[in-house]
Amino acid sequence: MTIISENEPCDLILPSNMPTEVIRELDGEKLLDRTTFFTEFSTTAYLEDFYNNVEDPAMQMVLTFLPNIVARVGKIQKILDFGAGPTIHVAACYRETAEEIYLADYLPQNRQELEKWLAGNSNFDWSHPINMILTREGRTLDKKEQVLTETRGKIRGVFHCDCFQNPSTECSQELQGQFDVVVTIFCVEYCSNTLDEYYKAIKNIAQNVKSGGYLVYGGILEENWCSFGGRKFTCLYITKEIMLDALAKAGLFIEKDRTCVFYEINGMFMVFRVKSIIESIKRVKIHRKN
Repeated sequence: MTIISENEPCDLILPSNMPTEVIRELDGEKLLDRTTFFTEFSTTAYLEDFYNNVEDPAMQMVLTFLPNIVARVGKIQKILDFGAGPTIHVAACYRETAEEIYLADYLPQNRQELEKWLAGNSNFDWSHPINMILTREGRTLDKKEQVLTETRGKIRGVFHCDCFQNPSTECSQELQGQFDVVVTIFCVEYCSNTLDEYYKAIKNIAQNVKSGGYLVYGGILEENWCSFGGRKFTCLYITKEIMLDALAKAGLFIEKDRTCVFYEINGMFMVFRVKSIIESIKRVKIHRKN
């Protein structure tokens, strides 16, 4: 765990050999990008590869550190899992601290799986992730069904989202920019093809966070591709410095009496930052002026 104390964005100078867009091929094999997600992204393969295997490093990282962040923030009204995919583990982590939980994803097949789970019609067994959450919470594993029931009871909606649009979440006007916590994990680097797109995506996602609220962001550093279900997908190469710079330029800073916690394991990271009240005030003034 690293404690970060930066508060102000700065002009980031990239190394001359730093890639600024995704690679398209790996060892002669074409990598799939977001333009192919509608047809090539398999919800079933994704769930089986990452959430049916408790030894997966990504699973270990998220379910080890997310409960810590949930406890740190405490009671909240609304939380949005942006780019939730077909998953409910983030919602399960917030089932006791949030009054309202909302899930959003870009792909219709993922939203369909979420709706199936809410209706009790999903075939995927969430036992492994839920057991990990219970273990982190210091509770016995016989509470699994209770966790699932409580989680279903808190979820208020499943939305379409697109991190390159503003607003990026298709929800009611009353919810726009009013989430106490927005969580986005393993999403932005896989959607972005260039650094310019990455900065834009972070900024758009941050607009969902209310003034003084938090963004919980998890991703992967210095990687060019990922694979699951026998398919390989693009991943935008970012560094820790780029990630922190993008957050700062999106108005995500640190309160004077708090610190920003940055977890990193084997190139995977999780960080949470507060939405600047000053930045929100500026945005309101600009909106009123226009």
